[in-house]
Amino acid sequence: MSVDSANAVYTSLTEKELQKLVQLAEGKDVVELGAQYGGSTIALALSARSVHSCDWHQGDEHAGYRDTLHDYFYNIVSCRNVVSHIGRFEDILPKLRRGGFQMAFIDGQHDFVSVTADYKLVKPLLAEGAVVAFHDYGRFQVEEAVQRLFGAPDELVDTLAIVRETDGDS
Repeated sequence: MSVDSANAVYTSLTEKELQKLVQLAEGKDVVELGAQYGGSTIALALSARSVHSCDWHQGDEHAGYRDTLHDYFYNIVSCRNVVSHIGRFEDILPKLRRGGFQMAFIDGQHDFVSVTADYKLVKPLLAEGAVVAFHDYGRFQVEEAVQRLFGAPDELVDTLAIVRETDGDS
């Protein structure tokens, strides 16, 4: 499996963003918030030790409301290091191991309140020095939320904003 596999799945992530997710996830335990059809899940799984993918697979106002669960499972069938959690973030994330993840990929709803709430839900799950990647920076209200939480991102690849966690972060 390669990044081409992830790119073959319907996704709004660019080739550069998918490549960056592969690089960021290398050897890490990753928690993914928002998978839709599984393009990002596949990219993360290519190099991660494990990917805990969380999504309710019913869409939202930005992606459109549609059931993506069947397509998601079809697309990730070869990813042996993925654990799929089906449901809402606020129901799933509090049950996952605190401090157990070295990376988070956040691509849920894109309004300011949702992005901020998603980060606050995932923060307790992150180990010291974890990497957090937010998709759609510069679109919707993701940029505003990231700026409020962290200031400027440490790195930006197309619309993928990357920040590195420290104890002093929000």
